[in-house]
Amino acid sequence: MPPADEPTLPEGCDYLVGVDESGYAYDTPELSIDVGQTVCWIWEDESMAHNVAQIENEGDTTRMLGGKYSGMSMTSVDFRVTFDENQTFLYICEPHATMDMVGKVIVGTGVMEVVDEPEEDSESNSVPGFTAGLSGMALAAAVIMFGGRKTEL
Repeated sequence: MPPADEPTLPEGCDYLVGVDESGYAYDTPELSIDVGQTVCWIWEDESMAHNVAQIENEGDTTRMLGGKYSGMSMTSVDFRVTFDENQTFLYICEPHATMDMVGKVIVGTGVMEVVDEPEEDSESNSVPGFTAGLSGMALAAAVIMFGGRKTEL
């Protein structure tokens, strides 16, 4: 029996992720890709609605605000992401997150580069704070209270 043909990737997709036969898992739950490649999450006419929602940490069951998001869960989805930097992209299907419908895309090294910001000298940026303001108010109060009095000798 000849080997099964590889599925044809849609144009613009380097990798394809769908829903497995159970309907409660992605068919490719973990991928390792190169920086600059595109992953496409595509399914059509599934019996249940699904989506792709980025999470911050493994085990999370709610999406990360501001993260990548395919939108509300639907029975047909075409969601594509081109990954432009080293990172580990963690995601869930929101309706089935507690059933462990999760995925991971390891991009390049899987670790984002952290650029160290030079520390600023705290003394050079000192701004008069609470003490200076309080001293100024005390001086103003003293002038108001004692400035108009005449002393007898």
